[in-house]
Amino acid sequence: MLSFNSKKGVSPLIATVLLIAFAVALGSVVMNWGLNLNLGKSADSCRNVEIKIRNIDVAEVCFGGFGPNGYINFIIDNTGTIDISGLAIWVVGEKGTRLFDLDNILIKKDSLYNKKDKEVSYDFSTFGNIKQVQFIPKVKSEQTTEICPRNAVKADKIGVCA
Repeated sequence: MLSFNSKKGVSPLIATVLLIAFAVALGSVVMNWGLNLNLGKSADSCRNVEIKIRNIDVAEVCFGGFGPNGYINFIIDNTGTIDISGLAIWVVGEKGTRLFDLDNILIKKDSLYNKKDKEVSYDFSTFGNIKQVQFIPKVKSEQTTEICPRNAVKADKIGVCA
């Protein structure tokens, strides 16, 4: 007859440690493999986008008007290698923020976009004095419009339009 007392095996503590070590090793292999996968788009459509803000006199952005009839003007330089098909403008005021979208514009590569009219409105009575303006470019890729927040530029020098 066989006796269970004479058999040798791995103690439960050592077996548990070996299972945990195996799970950690397998997990790290899967994580490293997963980091190299590109599950998103095949090409980053924002990688060739670059914009700069041109100065208007001594400021990067100027404003005009009073109360709810305020507006901002600016000049954007497309220094990237592709056309820009829109801008999101994020205006930070003392009392709040305002997001304005310019979707029906085209800024060709190596050209300027000079906004001199009152189209970009800003309500000073609601949002307060302007502290900062951020410009976020948009590009068209296939049939969608991509927003490029990594390529955004901030304007800190705000002045009054002459």
